Amino acid sequence: MVSLRGWLTAGMIGAAAILGGAEAWAQRSLWLLNGQSTWVNGYFYQGENIWAECDRDCHDVDLVLYDRNGRVVAEDTLLDDFPIVQAPYEGDFAVQVIMAGCRHPLGCAVVVDSDYGF
Repeated sequence: MVSLRGWLTAGMIGAAAILGGAEAWAQRSLWLLNGQSTWVNGYFYQGENIWAECDRDCHDVDLVLYDRNGRVVAEDTLLDDFPIVQAPYEGDFAVQVIMAGCRHPLGCAVVVDSDYGF
């Protein structure tokens, strides 16, 4: 069994983007209480997938993608622990990460990443 600290450390090594022959690792590791939300920002390409996954104490996490004008352009609010949204065009976006279902009273770990990292 992997400890939560081990899971978070392993989670820091995410999807790789190849840049000039070198691998660049980027993702966001978060800790959220049940019902809490937070924001991460990123520049995404058209069609780029942005997703989240959470630890074993989490059974529902949601993602809402906003454009630079604050409009919702994509969302995944299904009852699951692996939401995924897609950027409709290239540009800067804000991603709201919502911990909709965490069983642990001290919160749950969530990793947010995308096809190319951010």
